[in-house]
Amino acid sequence: MPPLADWLPRVGASLIDGLITGVPILLGYGAMIGAAISQSANDSADDSMPPLVGIVFLVCFAASLGLGLWNRVFRQGKTGQSVGKSVLHLRLVDSRTGQPIGAGRAFLREFLSGIFNNACFFDSLWPLWDDQKQTWHDKVVNTYVVRT
Repeated sequence: MPPLADWLPRVGASLIDGLITGVPILLGYGAMIGAAISQSANDSADDSMPPLVGIVFLVCFAASLGLGLWNRVFRQGKTGQSVGKSVLHLRLVDSRTGQPIGAGRAFLREFLSGIFNNACFFDSLWPLWDDQKQTWHDKVVNTYVVRT
């Protein structure tokens, strides 16, 4: 088994992955804010959002969701690496076999990460003092993040 990944590179990989999904949704919000500013500048009595802006936002939201699923579930499940993990030379592996975990377990891991991080931020910090450098969602799904 390769050496376990330290906390800081894991955080860096998450930030890179967050940028991938964050840019499209930020563009969608930008379109909505731009439309709101334009409406307020025109002193329009109509407070409704133009339909095209809603469509742009939905397309951006769908793109963000699709990129997240592709990167963190399908790509990482198949290869062990999201884009962020690839850039920082990390890999997600099964704790018993050392192989990629597949899309189903990668989805479960992401789902649990969302639950644990929203319930208690300590999930993200847990690798700092855990002997196996695992988060809670890694422990439940039996995975390690290793250096490559």
